[in-house]
Amino acid sequence: MSIRENLAAIRAALPVNVTLVAVSKTRPAADVREALAAGQVDFGENYAQELRDKAEEVGTGPRWHFIGSLQRNKVKYVVGRATLVHDVDSLALAEEIGKRSGATPTGILIGVNMGEAQKSGVPTGEVLDFARSLVGVPGVILRGLMTIPPPSEDPEGAAPFFAELAELAARGRADGLPLHELSMGMSHDWPVAVRHGATLVRVGSAIFGARPPKITG
Repeated sequence: MSIRENLAAIRAALPVNVTLVAVSKTRPAADVREALAAGQVDFGENYAQELRDKAEEVGTGPRWHFIGSLQRNKVKYVVGRATLVHDVDSLALAEEIGKRSGATPTGILIGVNMGEAQKSGVPTGEVLDFARSLVGVPGVILRGLMTIPPPSEDPEGAAPFFAELAELAARGRADGLPLHELSMGMSHDWPVAVRHGATLVRVGSAIFGARPPKITG
């Protein structure tokens, strides 16, 4: 199936209140343009310099999301291009994003670690305190939470983690925190994520097909 057909199939099953982020990492600019022509607006990139280069090549049209782990020395490639940074896990990173954002604040999501010791992210027990520390940081706007659950061949294996993230966000909102966005769900499990309250789903291979070998940047 073509990119246009894949997008149409996903949109037909996606609730209107959920934003589809087409994960275009490692894909050529031509694929982004094809998706744009099919009406896709939101695109996600994992690598800071690739986002910079692709944004310049494609030009106006896409609304970029940075969805990977972001190093502070690469914030300069992302700010001013990405409207939402999905994986902020330290106050220092948030402050660096804010410092470079100038008069136009950058939206951020807290990257939440659902119990995998080898992964980055804020432990669930620390998320709400961390969220409080982000409110009022100049140049950023806290919008919600993001997670990647532990790998599971069965999409339903992600359900408890999505439910936990949704419950965590609800507790935060009850306490006055602006945790309205939930970025969770990818190509294999996004319907499960939507069932548990996802407002953003990050879909790559189900739109663009199998990815070529990873590039650095």
